[in-house]
Amino acid sequence: MGILSTVSDNGTPWGSAVYYIADEDFNFYFVTRAETLKYQNIDNTALAALTIADSDSQTTVQLTGKISAVPVQQYMDIFFTKFADLRSKGDYAWVPPVEKLKAGSYMPLQLTPTSLQYADYKHLKTDTHAEYIEKIIG
Repeated sequence: MGILSTVSDNGTPWGSAVYYIADEDFNFYFVTRAETLKYQNIDNTALAALTIADSDSQTTVQLTGKISAVPVQQYMDIFFTKFADLRSKGDYAWVPPVEKLKAGSYMPLQLTPTSLQYADYKHLKTDTHAEYIEKIIG
């Protein structure tokens, strides 16, 4: 799960927790509903940021990029196949939170990064000038 940051038409920032799937080209896929504030912001401004953090491993991924719609068949092939692996083993009743929202049609989306960085803070660097942040894109 990560926090997707969007901006409204009047410049108000908004953060939303989203479950996502990433492919080998660093494209991030998620789904929302058409009548959510998140989607209204995306519809207004297709630029967004995604922040992913894991406190156990002390790693973070931060990216910005453009959001675009994903054709339904591509969504079905990519998203549902990979997303099913997120549920706990044997928990066939688990459904993602988006299933519990009643705010319009499903909107499968792709965030294509224009910048992406990864940081690993768990291992102390011996070089005091060493960087903990690695730029992957941008």
